[in-house]
Amino acid sequence: MNTALELAGVALAALLSENLVLVTCMGIGTHRQSFYEPIEAIRTGSCLTVVMVLGALCAWLMNFLVLRRFGLTCFQVLAFSLLIPLLVAALRKFLQLFIPELSRRLDENLASIATNCAALGTALLVTQRSYSLGSALIFALCGGIGATLALASFASLQKEVDLERCPRAFRGVPIQLITAGLMAMALVGYYGLYLE
Repeated sequence: MNTALELAGVALAALLSENLVLVTCMGIGTHRQSFYEPIEAIRTGSCLTVVMVLGALCAWLMNFLVLRRFGLTCFQVLAFSLLIPLLVAALRKFLQLFIPELSRRLDENLASIATNCAALGTALLVTQRSYSLGSALIFALCGGIGATLALASFASLQKEVDLERCPRAFRGVPIQLITAGLMAMALVGYYGLYLE
């Protein structure tokens, strides 16, 4: 059984020291609009969070009930790389059937999540670290929130950067890489943060 302190440590690690976008670079495989418009970043991040939580739940159950029981843990990557796109497809179909207006607004965002490494990475991390179900869900939820905050912050900073005052050589992709690097360096101070 997990204590509240252990769950808080998992949550802080997922939010800060192991941020899936800035630190591990797993969540950057989203569509381009998410890096320029804060609303699209929040939509993509919320879709990513839902898929990560559902993916962590299904991956934990699949690993605990099937892969470990039958000695098939060597097929984790294959099983989870098939699980996440199937989960996204099922979620898209569910939204199309039952909530068509929400489906219309989020379909492009959900489509980009099917190939996002953050969802697959979360599924692999929670099983490789042998998290309990509660810890796995907290890690996925806080990891999704951290990824959403990173995407929204980056998109907001893109709006604030005054390209007219920026030297010509730094305009475009170079200033974006510098911005992402500075954001990632801000999280370096949280390495080694453990609650014991």
